[in-house]
Amino acid sequence: MRLVAELHGSICQETDHANPIERKSSAVSETKGHHVPGIPRTLQPLTWEGSPMSTTRLRCRLVLEVLEERLALSAAHAASPTAPAQVESQRSAAAPNIPAGDTLTVLNEFVQAYLSRVGQPNYNPALDLNHNGQIGQDDGRLLLHALPPLSRKVPLNLVVRIAPQDKARGSVPTNLGGVTYHMDPTVEGHTTPGALIFTGSGVTDLKLDGPAVVADAQGNFSLKVKLSNGINQFDLEVVDAYGQQTLRAFPILWLGFSSYEAAHPRKT
Repeated sequence: MRLVAELHGSICQETDHANPIERKSSAVSETKGHHVPGIPRTLQPLTWEGSPMSTTRLRCRLVLEVLEERLALSAAHAASPTAPAQVESQRSAAAPNIPAGDTLTVLNEFVQAYLSRVGQPNYNPALDLNHNGQIGQDDGRLLLHALPPLSRKVPLNLVVRIAPQDKARGSVPTNLGGVTYHMDPTVEGHTTPGALIFTGSGVTDLKLDGPAVVADAQGNFSLKVKLSNGINQFDLEVVDAYGQQTLRAFPILWLGFSSYEAAHPRKT
């Protein structure tokens, strides 16, 4: 069953019809001698008198409890930035037993649904974690914090460049970002594995309305951009699983703009 569905709690809809049991207030007790590997004893299954809770419902409850704990830890971290080590220790203790490879699967589903709204074909309600009807950066940050990280916490760095096949060569003007003759060059970079990269043309979240990508297990990422001017403002914001973020301006000089504009004059 898909991890996204588990995170959103949709599997909780399953009901055990085989052995319906009335819940008795005095009948709930902690299971003795049945420790589930990889899960803290504080989250071990509870047994109702006469029948254990079904595996599916137990698994759902455990995933939801862990997600709730992690969202609470995120709020605590924001309110108490002076105690990151304590928060990180709590996060490690609450981590669910989920293979790290699933993290990239979910994050890739997120970038496919990024910026979508209710009613659009790529909108995925399971990824709308703040339930505001659209999938945006806040959902990505919540998702990053809830999923197992792909690496330990390290300083967040970002390297960006124009892909070699699109980079202008020879005697070309200098530019702080990249220089190309192509209208739709590929921008590639390297950062922390599993980090989300939001793109756009401004330094605020509202201006970062371009596509998002996720860094793979080696920290590499790439995306195509479409240029529309001689100098094109292109900005990237990287966010990792530990709440670290960095913003990078990467202006792109399009050397072919003059000839393209001459052949395709803009309507006024």
